Order: sequence, then C-alpha cells, then structure tokens
Amino acid sequence: MPLIPLLLGLAPTVASWIMGDKTGAAVGKITGIAQDILGTSDAAGIERAISADPNLALQFKMAVLQAEADARNHEAEMNRQALDELNARIADVASARSQTVELAKAGSPIAWGSPIVSVLAIVVFAGFVWMLFKQSVPDGMKEALLLLGGSAATGYGMVLSYWLGSSSGSAAKTAALEKAATGRGS
Repeated sequence: MPLIPLLLGLAPTVASWIMGDKTGAAVGKITGIAQDILGTSDAAGIERAISADPNLALQFKMAVLQAEADARNHEAEMNRQALDELNARIADVASARSQTVELAKAGSPIAWGSPIVSVLAIVVFAGFVWMLFKQSVPDGMKEALLLLGGSAATGYGMVLSYWLGSSSGSAAKTAALEKAATGRGS
C-alpha cells in the first residue's frame, strides 16, 4: 500500500480539479471522517490504520462514499431550486405577454399600451442614432446626447426583451438545464 500516502497527498490537488472552489469543504469533510473513524487525519496515520484493520478501511470508505452521496443530493436540491426559480421567472414573462394577448382578444384599448410604448422606444432610439451619425451636434451637447442615447438604447433593449425574450433569461435557462442534466448524469 505504498500508493496511499501519495494519493492522500494528492487528494487536495485532485479535489480542486474536480470540485473547484468546493475543495476546502471536501478535504475538510474527508479529514473529519478520517479523524472520527481512524483516529487520525494525516496521511501516514491513515495508511497505518487502513493497513492494520481492513474493517476500519471499509468503514472509512463507506463513510466517504456516503459523504459524496450527501454532497450530490445537496447539489441536486440546489439545481432543483434554481430550476424552480427559473420556471417562475419564465412563467412571469409568459404571463405578461399572455395578458397583452388576452386584452387584445377582449378588444381592450389597454392592449395597445405595450405596442405603442415599444414603437415609441424604437423611434426615440432610432432618432438618437440618426442624430449622432447624420447630424452635426455641438460639442457641448454631444455628451448629454450620448447619455440620453444610452437611456434610449436601454429602452430599445427592453422592448426587444419583451417581444423576443431576453438573452439573459435564455442563458440562465440553458445554464440551469445543463447543471440539472450534469447533476443527474453523475
């Protein structure tokens, strides 16, 4: 069993490759398990304890496997919560859009609110772009025009997000789905 001290010495490095910023917690948990079961947490002591008593070695391995299973269950729960939160945000956006559709079906003049605000935001943004590139703007007004243009660009972005969906929402959904799939696959 000469490889055990080498493997235990490399454990923090390997753990950091596998678990990233969770390394400290994982190493601390394994060290605690070794201390509780084997009575030691240093590599040489662990090797002696494992070599001396196969039952302790098995007990140690089972405890480490249980800790790993607990960590995976915790991560799966975190993924489930993130997915639930994402679904709630998606439902909220869908609700806002469906409300506009329902108002339009009912013939309500309020249904025109979103389209009118959207057209205004696009026209204002286009006007700022036109002024910046096609008109000669006095130097003293250029900075103010740029600041107002930034606000108009933000409004234009919000219009796109409302009608087409937001890329941040899509990115969050993609990340949550990937994380959930990875959590189930491992």
